[in-house]
Amino acid sequence: MTMFITLGILIISIAIALIELPKLKKGGAKLAGLFLFLLVLGAVLNIAISLNVSMISPLDPIIYIFQPISDFLMENLLNKK
Repeated sequence: MTMFITLGILIISIAIALIELPKLKKGGAKLAGLFLFLLVLGAVLNIAISLNVSMISPLDPIIYIFQPISDFLMENLLNKK
């Protein structure tokens, strides 16, 4: 079943590229390259989701960075009397 989902994602991605690339080539090679990069990235992530691959949330690194700052501020602001 997952093979059909993967194949469907690839077919849809190729169809989108074939429809949109001729229009984007008029805008320049950088625009077409960025479009292809984002399309491939989206297709890979969708395939990974369909295969139930465990991925980290984009919020995990943000929480890791800002949690100590939050703890420090909460401790210093709430304990002041």
